[in-house]
Amino acid sequence: MTTYIYKRLFVLSLAVLAAFGCADNQDDYLKKAERQYHFTKAVTEDDALFPTYSLAENGKITRELVKSERQLKERLTEMAPIQLPAENAPLTDDQKDGILRTYKSFLRSHREDALLIRHVRNRYARVILEDGDVINSDDYALIAFLTKELIDSKCGRFALIMEGINKVKGHVADNEYSLLVGDFKNQILTSLDLHKQAQAALPGLIQKVKDSPETTGELRKDFMIALYEKDDLSPRIEKLEKYLLEAERL
Repeated sequence: MTTYIYKRLFVLSLAVLAAFGCADNQDDYLKKAERQYHFTKAVTEDDALFPTYSLAENGKITRELVKSERQLKERLTEMAPIQLPAENAPLTDDQKDGILRTYKSFLRSHREDALLIRHVRNRYARVILEDGDVINSDDYALIAFLTKELIDSKCGRFALIMEGINKVKGHVADNEYSLLVGDFKNQILTSLDLHKQAQAALPGLIQKVKDSPETTGELRKDFMIALYEKDDLSPRIEKLEKYLLEAERL
């Protein structure tokens, strides 16, 4: 099974271990408090993504793999290979041509780094469509190209993909449109299946934490369990089911 959803839970457990692994007397201190935990999850860009790619090697996600992907995203931010006008105004034809040349050239020159290419597509196809206001233009060929780039990234930016597909409907060749819709639906189905598998596995994961002798300290264990129980994936599954219904109507 593709393990991206478990990466989400893996990262969560790392955060817990970091939070509780700092002092030997942490449990004694926390025993003074009630064992009730109230979480408010920060809204991040990742909440809008439903990835279908796997970061695992030989079926396993490790701390090192998670760290390397995070560093890659940071490196991409530092590289800033594509610059848009600061005012986020609609792009002129010359600006679009220049940005696209830079974009395609970057993909070619880094084609051996599949993970970097994935995140370049996810980040900059979105930036050009939204920040460059291409999505509101009548440049249907470019919108179709960038929408396909988002699909090929397998990062699951489904809301913007849906917008792009709706925008180009009736303005591109039928076979190109059908390919976009077909790939879109397949990725939604894959992501939906992964989320449902992860949701079904959560009780077992929680029980494993409860039974694990490696999770020392009752309060630490209780906190980890509470975190897992909070992340029940139901809202994301509901959103994916809505995307699938909308895709079926295309």
